[in-house]
Amino acid sequence: MDDEKDEFALEMDIRMKAPLEWDSSARCKIFDLKEPHYDEALRLIKHHFFREEPMCKSSALLQEQASVNGYLELIRSWMTDTTSIIATSIASGRVVGVAVARINSEPEKTDTYCRVQIFEGAALRKIMHLQNTLMKRTNVHETFGHPEYFCIYVLCVHPSYQNKGVEIALMDACVQAATNLKQPAIAGVFTSGAAQTRARSMGFELLSEIRYSLWLMNERIVFDDPGRGNYSAAIMGKLINP
Repeated sequence: MDDEKDEFALEMDIRMKAPLEWDSSARCKIFDLKEPHYDEALRLIKHHFFREEPMCKSSALLQEQASVNGYLELIRSWMTDTTSIIATSIASGRVVGVAVARINSEPEKTDTYCRVQIFEGAALRKIMHLQNTLMKRTNVHETFGHPEYFCIYVLCVHPSYQNKGVEIALMDACVQAATNLKQPAIAGVFTSGAAQTRARSMGFELLSEIRYSLWLMNERIVFDDPGRGNYSAAIMGKLINP
């Protein structure tokens, strides 16, 4: 009898720790991001988000190891909130997309952008300065009238899976996760024209933005080549129906 109880307890423990799978219309599986997949998700972000995201690309972030290490460490800290989501290949099981998200709580001051931090690496400092200013200017808590909201900080999909519904599937899973966590609203940091268009198609509204052409330091444009169609970094969000 004790052996049966032990086996049952072990099975329940495995089920509790297993990632939750979300509904998806894309040709991939959508799961909660668990610690065993942190390194693979971070590699995806390093090799593709750091190369393609407008501010990372314009500031040549990948050429500064200090900035790369600092950004990866920051993103890993967001992942430990256990609210991030990954997309995996049905055939191989490898991670092909990730949405790094967390609950932003005003009373606990969990928003990493708003903390006083010293980032190593000039490129990372430039990126964080703009995003920190954007977060403070937007004040999503006040806009939505709630002390908490679910926030997407990084959305990255492998190039071979881009524009095939994976980005939408990840964002939709974030909405489902926010609903399950009884969050009243969801918002995201969207820094490319394509990401902003995608968010708008899902009912996200523009809350605040900073135009790259107007973001100056010593009278010089900081991000002078963000790429065609990328004009601003924006905070977009929407209330969630209970």
